[in-house]
Amino acid sequence: MLLPNWFDASYISWLSYDSLNIELPDGYLYFPPIINWGKYREENGRLMMPVTVRLNHAIADGFLVANVYRLLEKEMAAFCNT
Repeated sequence: MLLPNWFDASYISWLSYDSLNIELPDGYLYFPPIINWGKYREENGRLMMPVTVRLNHAIADGFLVANVYRLLEKEMAAFCNT
C-alpha cells in the first residue's frame, strides 16, 4: 500500500557523484519519486552536493522536477541564512 506524499530517499554518504541512474525492471510500474543525494564536496570555494530525482514520466514532467530543485534550493538558502 502506498501512502499519500510518500517517497523513497537515500543518502550515499561516502560518494559524491556526477550522475546517478536508477533502473527498475521492465514493466514495473513504480510511481512514487525516488530521491538520492550524495556526499558534499568543495568546488571553486562553494559547497556542492549531488541530488538525483527519479520520477515516472506518466505522473510528472520536467516542470515538476524543476520545482523539486527550486524548493530544495530555497530551503538550503534559508538554512544557510543567505
